[in-house]
Amino acid sequence: MTFTVELLEMVKARYSLTSDYQLAKKLGVTSARVSNWRCGKNSMDWDIAFQIADLLGINDQKVVYGLLDDKHENPRIIKALHEGRSL
Repeated sequence: MTFTVELLEMVKARYSLTSDYQLAKKLGVTSARVSNWRCGKNSMDWDIAFQIADLLGINDQKVVYGLLDDKHENPRIIKALHEGRSL
């Protein structure tokens, strides 16, 4: 499961949402957009990511690093991100 999908599922659980349609309404986006995030066709925009962080009360930095892993498939970028966390 990608971090993006984890975030979506956490919002659904926190707000007792039973469908991606309800999730989309909560986030102010279309159902198609949520579907594209789930399928990995599109990356979540940063403004939505920070909105989700606020809804869940989680650290912005955790969201950024988690989504960067989803957004970048280059192994060198992923390695650099993971090494940077331990600095």
